[in-house]
Amino acid sequence: MFKNYLKTTLRFLKQNKLFAGINVLGLSLALAASFIILLYIINEISYNRGYENRKQIYRIVNNYLEFKNTMAGTPYVLASALKDEFPQVEYATRAQFMRGFSLKQNEEFIPVRQAVATDSEIFDIFSLKLTGSKNNILDDPNSIVLSQKQAEKFFPDEDPIGKEIIGLANGKEQLFVVKGVFENIPINSTLRADCFINSRWTLEPINQAFRVTNADVNWDLDFWTTWVMLKQNVDPLTLDPQFRELEVKNMGEKPAKKYVLQNLSDVYLRSAEVMNSGVQGNMKNIRIFSAIAFLIILVAAFNYIILSTAVSSGRAKEIGIRKTNGAEIRSIKTQLLFESIFLAFHVLPLAVLLAWAGKPYAEKLFQTRLYIIDSNIVVYILIYLLLTIVIGFASGFYTSSYLSRLNVINILKNTAASGKRKSVLRFSLIVIQLIIFCSFITGTLVIRSQYKFALKKDLGYQNKNILLFELGRNFREYRAFIDEIKTIPNVTMAAGTMHSIPMLGSMTMMVPNFEDQTQKIKVDGMAVDYNFTETMGLNIIEGRSFSEEFGSDLNGATILNETAVKDLGIEDPVGKQVAGKTIIGIVKDFNLHSIHSDIPPTMLTMTDKYIQQVAINYVPGTLENLLPTLESKWKEMAPDRTFQYQTIEDLIENIYSSEKNLSIIISIFAIFSLFIAAFGLFGLTLFIARTRTKEIGIKKVLGSGEKTIVYSFLKENFFMVLIATLLAIPVTFYFMNRWLSNFSYKVSINFWFFVVAFIIASIVVLFTVLFHSYRASRINPVEALKYE
Repeated sequence: MFKNYLKTTLRFLKQNKLFAGINVLGLSLALAASFIILLYIINEISYNRGYENRKQIYRIVNNYLEFKNTMAGTPYVLASALKDEFPQVEYATRAQFMRGFSLKQNEEFIPVRQAVATDSEIFDIFSLKLTGSKNNILDDPNSIVLSQKQAEKFFPDEDPIGKEIIGLANGKEQLFVVKGVFENIPINSTLRADCFINSRWTLEPINQAFRVTNADVNWDLDFWTTWVMLKQNVDPLTLDPQFRELEVKNMGEKPAKKYVLQNLSDVYLRSAEVMNSGVQGNMKNIRIFSAIAFLIILVAAFNYIILSTAVSSGRAKEIGIRKTNGAEIRSIKTQLLFESIFLAFHVLPLAVLLAWAGKPYAEKLFQTRLYIIDSNIVVYILIYLLLTIVIGFASGFYTSSYLSRLNVINILKNTAASGKRKSVLRFSLIVIQLIIFCSFITGTLVIRSQYKFALKKDLGYQNKNILLFELGRNFREYRAFIDEIKTIPNVTMAAGTMHSIPMLGSMTMMVPNFEDQTQKIKVDGMAVDYNFTETMGLNIIEGRSFSEEFGSDLNGATILNETAVKDLGIEDPVGKQVAGKTIIGIVKDFNLHSIHSDIPPTMLTMTDKYIQQVAINYVPGTLENLLPTLESKWKEMAPDRTFQYQTIEDLIENIYSSEKNLSIIISIFAIFSLFIAAFGLFGLTLFIARTRTKEIGIKKVLGSGEKTIVYSFLKENFFMVLIATLLAIPVTFYFMNRWLSNFSYKVSINFWFFVVAFIIASIVVLFTVLFHSYRASRINPVEALKYE
């Protein structure tokens, strides 16, 4: 039976090379695009799936009740408290990345980008495969555990365990002893590390930065990630009452924070509201890209159905004869389905090759490496095979059902099926393909327009010719450095700040309303130094800015924005007290964050403790000359620190890079969908031109010219594009309005976006049809009337 199906399939494909060729090309492009998208999606949803105890592993997140924020940071002491006081906890550890950590090789310090300070329990919680004994492996402050990659790098061709290596930790040289080597952590893991050292190495910088000596027992310093592994069959909800007791015990009757467990499976894709969460994915993008893959597959499947119904008249007689000879409907349906699935499977290798060739370009679009992850190999194979079978089955299902039901007598009389019914089906499918394309194009134009709007919007501060220089934590000589910066030619102003604007995170406090003290308003805070408002071009509309002439400004003054004054209900605000500080000025509203959110009530406060960046206002066109001088002065003042900077233009572009990339991705897949649909339309026009050869001959005999015949072809297809564009309008409005709802400041959906989509679709469709319609119009009437 299989052999017979195969012979029939090969004979049909050989007789219909154009049909086969167009479908091979369309299916291979659709599958290749879908394979790339699926590679991205599989990798994203597979994060943290490789840990055997993942259902028992949790991260502690910190809900700030007063500020209404959630952060991944927790105190150092929390892990110890959980181990000692929570019997449900099997293991607990804290972890923090070590900034500026290096290891010495050949008299040179090599930076280790992902050095993690943690405890020995990290190996139990994450079941990391380790060479060496994991018991108390990191208890010694001089212990270090290297990844396989780092071990091979620093100790090539030798066993590193027990060997000594000099490291640079917190700016000081330290002798470490290699206690073990762990297997490289897969890329699809929240936990990322090139080496582990003792967690106490993180205490000194925090103690210095906050001028304390008790960071290891201080419940207010939330700078560590706390991981726990619960014992088997423990319900995490049973820990809630104990957490409340712990909070009251260590933070008073009305604790400002609430600790919550977040399962490891949720950390990567469900942490959008968790600040300082580290590497994380975007569930919204996964949904968008899944929809794109589905629509592209749909376009290719429709092509198959369109072309199959176009050549069905030739198949009908074959099926009629087979039915006359006793073939069952089930057998005929199976044969036709086999043809479709056979074609899809022969497309599979070509699709994989195209996907592999397109992978480097896709990585640039997705802004991530599309790794072939070993642990996902079986998943890739199964999903790719399943997708191939599904597209083959879906493409052939309608054709097989339709042809197998045809009446034998009508087939042999050549009155089998209503040509009108087939034409309506093909018309509908082509219109759906064009709706998909027009929706893609208009969606791209909306997203692109929003992206450009975000870059050009007046944000209330200077968004050009500002250099943002990274000082790092605990750099006490920053004012001396700022004085040096001001001596550089073409620098007009410079000021220190804790964070740049637009801020990526948020620092908030709850401030009582002046009119109703029981009502508290959430206010964003920003720690800055002298000259910040002048450097950033903020507009003081009442009062004054911070000034060194007023000694009380340091740690005692604040500047509010207009929204804060309004929301707090303050009349004549200058000189009044808010949050323990004196209001000295009012600044015109500015976008503290991205345009995704409204302008919040904002307080600028003076400080000399938490300055981590310098904003430098420079003369336009002088950046190239400024940077070498700036680097030279930085190396003189801080030779052990990295020279890091970013322009404010780059910062703003990076904030909206996901919107930019989304518009590019959708536009590329829009071209894909139109390209695939155009192939189908090309083949369909050829088949229609052939079936209408006699009709065209009669028209020419009756006096119709070439232009009239070409016009009749073009008119039908122009009408299809018009209908598709009109139907795409509500579809685009619905989905784009949902997407734009993520922005507080946004563009409107312009009518011209649909006009552009209509013009592009019309040009492609009409040029596709023009080729065959012109050839058909030039046929000799005598030959046309002989055509069968």
